Amino acid sequence: MQQEIINKTIVRYSDEVTSYFNDLITTLFLQNYFGFIDSAFQYINEMKDYIEENIAFLPKFKAPPYFSKYQTGMYYVTYRSNKRTTWYFFFLQEENRYLICYVTNNHFEGQYIR
Repeated sequence: MQQEIINKTIVRYSDEVTSYFNDLITTLFLQNYFGFIDSAFQYINEMKDYIEENIAFLPKFKAPPYFSKYQTGMYYVTYRSNKRTTWYFFFLQEENRYLICYVTNNHFEGQYIR
């Protein structure tokens, strides 16, 4: 049991990412991507749940140099929320601990990724 606790994946979000998600919920609702604020909130929570449950197993890619302006030495994983949108979660890793430092998608900065 104690070994399981030690090896448990821990995912945390920088203050900037937390603010981004809060703003994104409002933006998605106000721009009519979702008809209810609760639906926008659920969309973000599903994204975060997926990353938190799978980040240890997902393929990790070294962040392109463009993203070093946010943090150096990052890696990223992807989350595809639908046919048109892929999210990129940039993070630092130390053993089983992950700090999500930046989040973007293919509509905004996708041209800088692979």
